[in-house]
Amino acid sequence: MKNKNKKIIIISITLILIIIISIMVGCSFLKETKVEEPTNKVEVVDKIEAFGYQLEDRDTEIYKATFLELKNVLASSEVNDEEYARLLSKLFLIDLYTLDNKISKYDVGALDFIYETEQEKFKNKLLDTMYKLVLDNSNHKREQELPIVKDVLINKVENTEYKKNNVSFKGYKVWADIQYEKDLGYDKKVVLTILKEENKLFVVNLSVL
Repeated sequence: MKNKNKKIIIISITLILIIIISIMVGCSFLKETKVEEPTNKVEVVDKIEAFGYQLEDRDTEIYKATFLELKNVLASSEVNDEEYARLLSKLFLIDLYTLDNKISKYDVGALDFIYETEQEKFKNKLLDTMYKLVLDNSNHKREQELPIVKDVLINKVENTEYKKNNVSFKGYKVWADIQYEKDLGYDKKVVLTILKEENKLFVVNLSVL
């Protein structure tokens, strides 16, 4: 009986030691294993404060140049709304269709230019369509080929009215052609509907021709 008790005690001590050693080894391994932090981070390099527009370091050269044009137009004491609509349309389309600089499918572009109450619906639609297959690039390891907008040609701008909640807003319809660095089959001809609320323009509809 004593021998049996001794055996049980020895086995119990052995198991406890094994558990303690396993925990120590596991903790040591976790301590030494570094979690890979995302390296693809975005910085804001310029802003148009009064309108809530911002320029990021990852934006393309054509976007940066157009952003500066818009900044100058909006700095005028009397803003030319038609020119504002042209430049807004260009920025919207460049950012929306340039998928190469997006970190993941959830990094939907051009939301700054969408009417606030429509942003969530617009984003969800894109997550189910154009942005659906964009792979994660948080650590710059993506090898996927994605579109880069080379230029946007504004073909026509027309005055229009847009009804929202039974209220009529003045605005514009803008016809545009999208040019890419490489044709990957994305939209090329679109029409934007833009409304004006107070002093700011918003995209409220995108139609593909």
